[in-house]
Amino acid sequence: MDKFFKTAENFETALRLIEVINRTTDDFLFVLDIANDTNRFFGPIDDEFDVRQPGKDTNTTAEMLNVVYPADRKALTEDLERIAKGEQQIHDMSYRWFNKRGEIVWVNCRGQVINDENGNPYIMIGRVSEEALRHLYNPLTGLWNKTKLREDLAARLNTGRGYLILFDINGLAAINLSHGRSFGDELLREVANLIDGAPNVIEAYHIDHNNFAAIVDAKEPSELEAIYTLVCETMKDKCSFASGAVPIDKEIFIDVGQLIDSANMTLKKAKQSASDRLEFFSSEEIEERINSLMLLEELKESVQNGFEGFEVYYQPQVKGGSYEIYGVEALLRYVSKTRGRVFPNDFIPLLEQSRLIEQVGLWVLEEALLQCKKWREGIPGLRVSVNFSSVQFEDRYIGEKIVDVLKKTEMPGNSLMVELTESIQLQASEHFSNRIKYLKAYGIGLSIDDFGTGYSNLGYLKQLDANEIKIDRSFVSGIRNGTYNYKLISNVIEFAKTNAIHVCCEGVETTEELAILEGLRPNIIQGYLFDKPCPAAEIEESYINASSEQFKERVRAINNIYRFKAEIGVIHFDAQDILRENDIGLWVIRIDKAKGHFEMHTDDTMDRILGMERKYAPAECYAYWHEKIAEGYADYVHENVDIMISTGRMVQLKYPWNHPTLGTVTVRCSGRRVEDADGMVVLEGYHRILSDVEGI
Repeated sequence: MDKFFKTAENFETALRLIEVINRTTDDFLFVLDIANDTNRFFGPIDDEFDVRQPGKDTNTTAEMLNVVYPADRKALTEDLERIAKGEQQIHDMSYRWFNKRGEIVWVNCRGQVINDENGNPYIMIGRVSEEALRHLYNPLTGLWNKTKLREDLAARLNTGRGYLILFDINGLAAINLSHGRSFGDELLREVANLIDGAPNVIEAYHIDHNNFAAIVDAKEPSELEAIYTLVCETMKDKCSFASGAVPIDKEIFIDVGQLIDSANMTLKKAKQSASDRLEFFSSEEIEERINSLMLLEELKESVQNGFEGFEVYYQPQVKGGSYEIYGVEALLRYVSKTRGRVFPNDFIPLLEQSRLIEQVGLWVLEEALLQCKKWREGIPGLRVSVNFSSVQFEDRYIGEKIVDVLKKTEMPGNSLMVELTESIQLQASEHFSNRIKYLKAYGIGLSIDDFGTGYSNLGYLKQLDANEIKIDRSFVSGIRNGTYNYKLISNVIEFAKTNAIHVCCEGVETTEELAILEGLRPNIIQGYLFDKPCPAAEIEESYINASSEQFKERVRAINNIYRFKAEIGVIHFDAQDILRENDIGLWVIRIDKAKGHFEMHTDDTMDRILGMERKYAPAECYAYWHEKIAEGYADYVHENVDIMISTGRMVQLKYPWNHPTLGTVTVRCSGRRVEDADGMVVLEGYHRILSDVEGI
């Protein structure tokens, strides 16, 4: 190849060949005569760039530098000088050019040197490509984008030096609204040039709308402060900034994702502060990050080794009034080989961030169901609540996976309560609602945890057909001293009763709290007053093994509660137990005749005496009851319902009803109209089968 270019005839032939080849590509090919500093471009490069004088085929390096962005000229010149000296054979650089419209575009220039017969640099043949980098830079400011930032950080993280600094222009949307988009665009270009030209900035990036970043060759935080001050002072009449900086250090961050997440977290802290500032990733946060990474590695190893170190603890849930065990909540615990017992607040977020929670969560579910299966031999009907995170419910197949575990453990759906925190914003996702409906079709219950601490939207509880509300400890603990907490809990319980939803009060720790709460009649109580979360063996000793000292101590503790309540004038009885023992079911019917919509909400006793195999949605439940009214009696029932609606008086009626297993039975029900809700007529009452009642 070298010899081919030595004669003028061959050289011209080669140029014509290159010109033909150039027509097959969007790149611009070039030949640089190194000794004479003459560069020839091929193709319509003059349509986009002023790289040479009009009418000329060639240009010099100095002429070409006119279209190169000023900040990139030094690096380009130095690279070409090394080429001319024979110090390197390959030219491969990405830098910025100005096009004819004055816009900044990134190009990649790559060339190969051909030496003469003496081994000296003779010519360089190569290409200039704009298309190769078009997806890597922001066309408005000409800075690299976030894709290129990730690439550069991945390479630089291995060197372990420098800082990443983020800039966020405060209120850019308001600036655009007040001064126009053109003003805002020019502001962005000005900020881009300022950051790009700041001292020690290796590379600048326009990562998104009003967000910029820079990789800075700095050793001390003071060098970052100087850059931040320069940018803020220069732009103070036009805008302000929040900024966050993190070290580019592989000892702290194991990958680019963690580095950028930490930078964004630091920027968020800066934006939340009262005044605009540069926030640094602190030494405490660095230490915390290192500890978190070490713990995460332990968690991964534990999962790989059959969930070694993980444990499931259980906290009892007791019935209000009788304090008999109703269910247990399964709670995940972890014991580290190096640091001992780890708090859930420390390891559960790591499980969620790494998505290990998907594997661990199903392991907890299986362990809890197997344990519940064993306990049901001594406590029939016991159910277990298992917490699920929003990360787990992002899995489109989570419903199927939960049902598969139920089948594997040979447990019925009604043995499981899926517990979700209110803060997930359950009502926002149709996909989420569909997953819940799938679970409920198998009889699995839905419990909303921490109710009252998030959005407190009672409406979506009906939408999701929730079975249980768990009122947070923060409200229970203040019930003795604050009327607000008392009224909130009272309102929630009243709403729940109307909609056949159970209420569990969490965090009950004193008999005084219990006594006040019981005046509101919550269904379930959970808290340290009865038991803290404990291993399965302790549950067995306290609730199943009647000969154990722990069981006897629990009985004594409950008797003490009864005595305390008697002393303050609280009579111990459970109205629901009385109704349950007498097979009296409670119902609420909601009617919207204009829309032809009817709902029936039932309690557990009503479900049982109606012979329902599973919990029906309200509209399904109404249809189930209504279609089993014996032939010829539907009009009679409708007439009495109309009397309830029109008069508001208590109405009693008796009619035959086709029970799914008992055949036709005689039932008595009594009901009246109560306060309407959500534009619907609301009736409430009771239902009882008379056929087996003595004396009837």
